[in-house]
Amino acid sequence: MKTHLDHPLKVWYDTYSIPTQSNTKVDTYGNGMFITIRNKDSYYCDIVKEFRNLYISLIHALTDNNIKKVDVKQLNGEWKRDRITLPSRENIISLNHFKIPILVGGVHNYAPDDSRTKGREYAHSHFYAYNIHHYLPQNPKDLMDKINKIEKKLSRYAKTKRPNRYHNLIDIRPVDDYVAPTELYDYLRSFITHPDKKSTIQYISNNKHLPSIQYPLSFIYSTKKL
Repeated sequence: MKTHLDHPLKVWYDTYSIPTQSNTKVDTYGNGMFITIRNKDSYYCDIVKEFRNLYISLIHALTDNNIKKVDVKQLNGEWKRDRITLPSRENIISLNHFKIPILVGGVHNYAPDDSRTKGREYAHSHFYAYNIHHYLPQNPKDLMDKINKIEKKLSRYAKTKRPNRYHNLIDIRPVDDYVAPTELYDYLRSFITHPDKKSTIQYISNNKHLPSIQYPLSFIYSTKKL
């Protein structure tokens, strides 16, 4: 019996897409980048409406390219059914082949004893970014400069009055989970199919400080090649 692993598009991808091989720290982002933004005085609806603009800022930080908002697509998950909405498996493989950055955003409430709640259900955001490593420099110093540039670009979405303190607002780190390009679709759904398996996407999906509300996730990507 054939499975999705036998899909002709996967076979084609494995045949013609040559992975980047390097011994630099860039490789540590090959499985994805985990981004945390410590939003100020923000609710879920405030945060999610900024996701497409945030994606545009991320692309600009990576490539210096200005992409149009109309060319950025955001798929929001459902509240009562699948909490993540994805393009087809074939479309995700195509995005990977053309090295188009993919961003998955989730929202968490702050802990009840966190001073940032101010007695309200204020929230912050986490992101899983894939295909980012294609646009990162090889030299360790240049890589650090690029990460700093991303942090600075994204700090505006924290809605703070002190954007110069962006190092305290943005946290960026590599993803430890092994995520092959042809298995990204399954990985992004694994918090549904394998809810007990610890992973970055499982962490993003779990609003642990207010478990009665589990926010949908958003899938954001460019519809055009960079």
